[in-house]
Amino acid sequence: MLTVVIGCGGKEWPPTNKTTGTVTLDGQPLEGATVSFFPKGDFSPANGKTDSAGRFEMTTFNSNDGAMTGSFDVTVAKYPEVVVETSLEGTPWTEGMESDGDQTVDEGDGNSLPKKYDNRDKPLLT
Repeated sequence: MLTVVIGCGGKEWPPTNKTTGTVTLDGQPLEGATVSFFPKGDFSPANGKTDSAGRFEMTTFNSNDGAMTGSFDVTVAKYPEVVVETSLEGTPWTEGMESDGDQTVDEGDGNSLPKKYDNRDKPLLT
C-alpha cells in the first residue's frame, strides 16, 4: 500500500532583503553575467543575472526575492548561453536521442571574464 501526502501550504523561507546592483566592465554595462553571493556564515547563497544595462536582482529562494542578511563573498562570471537542442517534433533533446549534428564539449570553464572576478579563494568583493 502506498500513501502519498501533498501539502497545500508553501514553504516558509528565511527572510530576504531586496538586493540589486549594476555591473560594468571597462566603464560599459556587462550583459549576461552571473553575480553570485557566497555566504560567510550559515546563510543561503544568492545569484542574479545582468540585463543589457548591467543591472541585476538577486534570487535566493524565489525569483528576485533578494539575499539574506549577512556577510558574503561576491563573484562575477560570464558563461555562454546554453542552447537546448530539440527534436524535429519540438520535444527537448535528452540523452539517447539521435542528433543530426556533432556534439561539442567545452574544454575550459567557459567564463569569458578575467578569473580575478570569479575567484572564491581570493574574492575581490566581500
